[in-house]
Amino acid sequence: MVDTKKALMLLAFGLSTLTVLFYITSTATTYWATYKIEESGASVEIHAGLWTACLVGRQGGVSGELCGSYDKTAGKVEAVLYFNRFTTITSILVVVGALVVAVLSYLKIVDLKVLMYAAAGSIIASGILIFIGTMWYVGELKNELSDIAFGYSIILLWLAFPMAIIGGSLMIVTSRMTDE
Repeated sequence: MVDTKKALMLLAFGLSTLTVLFYITSTATTYWATYKIEESGASVEIHAGLWTACLVGRQGGVSGELCGSYDKTAGKVEAVLYFNRFTTITSILVVVGALVVAVLSYLKIVDLKVLMYAAAGSIIASGILIFIGTMWYVGELKNELSDIAFGYSIILLWLAFPMAIIGGSLMIVTSRMTDE
């Protein structure tokens, strides 16, 4: 017979682990936003992440790519960029720490239910922070460039948000379940 508590906790750990992997991937990649310009048979695509932007140019059969880090951007976008850098790095550290605490608590190495609740709450809070940061980023960039597109880095963070909420909530629910 399947132990419901164990199965739900494994699902919570799995979702939370995927959450942190999505956070790491999104933070490290350059596909938060993409912008494409085409004119007279030539095209330039710009794709940017939190740390680096890349220009990809094509004309005829020739193409090239140039990437570089940036620290200064324009106005509100700079504040949003720094906020997202802070929230993604903080969320990665918080979720990794919360997962360690949750595993220790689940294995009864540290037998304090309050630690499991704190770990679950931290995972949920990280999801909310990520959601706020990415929506702010999207809104500011859409105000600056209405025809900008968003890449897989943003999509991964949007997917991580419900996974963090569900994973943290399942940890709370399973912690409240009595052992059979």
